[in-house]
Amino acid sequence: MPTPAEVRVIFEPFERGNAPAFFEHIADDVDWQVKGTFCPISGHYHSKTEFHNGTKPLSSTWASPLKLQVVNIISDGRQAAVEMKAVDTACKNGLPFTNEYTWVCEFNEQNKIIKIRAYMDTELVTRTIRENP
Repeated sequence: MPTPAEVRVIFEPFERGNAPAFFEHIADDVDWQVKGTFCPISGHYHSKTEFHNGTKPLSSTWASPLKLQVVNIISDGRQAAVEMKAVDTACKNGLPFTNEYTWVCEFNEQNKIIKIRAYMDTELVTRTIRENP
């Protein structure tokens, strides 16, 4: 199970806007819940492919790659809560994308993420999608 330092290394590619490198640490059959009631991307995804397809309404709004800066990590070995904030990211319409996230991640024996519960500012996500069709 990853230490907090190893969790930071797993998330580090996101700080550079390199989401594909981060997703190498995600199991193909990840159980990913995006929390929220009325947010267009909220839902329960059962694979990386489902997650990518389900969140495309948001990921297609950015003018540049999403950069997520790790703010804090709380870990008990098998799980980690990772707090992040979007930095240096703007939408196609110029709206700064300043979302903040907490992802509660569960890891397998190979330190791959097998489960995520993602919490965020769903109102900002909804506004971003609405204003950047």
